[in-house]
Amino acid sequence: MKTIATNDNNDIFIDAGGNIAIYSDIAALANISKNAVLTNSAELEFNTEKGIPYMETVFSDNVNTDIFQANIIRTLEALEGVERVSSFTYELKDGIYSYSVQVITELGTVVVNG
Repeated sequence: MKTIATNDNNDIFIDAGGNIAIYSDIAALANISKNAVLTNSAELEFNTEKGIPYMETVFSDNVNTDIFQANIIRTLEALEGVERVSSFTYELKDGIYSYSVQVITELGTVVVNG
């Protein structure tokens, strides 16, 4: 498995050889997982049913963590190479929602934080 690499700002970058950086294997699967959960619902022009409903769950007046969590897990478990989500933990502190998800893949375990 391969994918275009992104940095901490989610931007593509050039590797030491002057090429667009590429992730392989578990690093690729971790990056694909991170990007899948960063996708807002209806953001994908040709598949508006994919994505996480951030505005309806965690960015609303009535924060709905259960629906948000279910969407994160469903999205991750639908990815090629992902076997299951083993844990999902979150914290809502001072109006800031943060989470950490452990994902069991065919290549090993990856952690997705948001």
